[in-house]
Amino acid sequence: MLVSPLTVTFVQSTILNALSNILAQLIDQHINSPKPFSLNTLALLQYVTYGILIVPINFYWQRALEARYPGFPTRAEIANAFRFSGRSCSPAALFRGIRSFFSFAVSSLFTRDPDDQLPSHKEREKDKDLWAPRARRSGLHCFVMKFFLDLTVASGVNIVLFVVLINLLKGESLSRTWELIFIDFRPIMSARLKYRPLVSTLMYTVIPVDRRVVFGSACGVIWGVYLSLYAVV
Repeated sequence: MLVSPLTVTFVQSTILNALSNILAQLIDQHINSPKPFSLNTLALLQYVTYGILIVPINFYWQRALEARYPGFPTRAEIANAFRFSGRSCSPAALFRGIRSFFSFAVSSLFTRDPDDQLPSHKEREKDKDLWAPRARRSGLHCFVMKFFLDLTVASGVNIVLFVVLINLLKGESLSRTWELIFIDFRPIMSARLKYRPLVSTLMYTVIPVDRRVVFGSACGVIWGVYLSLYAVV
């Protein structure tokens, strides 16, 4: 019997989320309590439940993102963006290459490809699918868009969902949960941006779409420890 990609992702991510919470409890009790380790089952169940609720959302987000911006950047596109010569590896050349890449990245967010044709009014009315892929987008452009959306839209939504779900599972009221969104959003986003760019780069260059949530969970075990500690395990 074939198992669906969502089921595989669901099981693997749940195991990784449970592992990160147990590690967080070990760290927390080692620092704050001289007593032998005692598993906080309620905290574990709360965090695993949060993971169970969040996995399908992220799974279908990654699929929608790939449908809208399909493909990976080619080596030629990356080399062209960096405008690097193999014989020019000085610090100044490296700086120019990085500057050129990010200039390309920013311009990709706000410009259309020359090959794109402006749709007619009838075509715009006919195309109701927000996530339909655009024709002839370069792999590098698609990478830049996925990278940008992952660090902004996806990060913001995931943090809000974490604060809301964890606090509701802990029994907080809706009004208190709303207050905590404004209190907790900035520090959690700041911590996320310290590791997520590297994860996003790998996800959108080498990882197949149906493995991205699991890959993110595997890379984010330490992130899961941080979230568990933040939730006061």
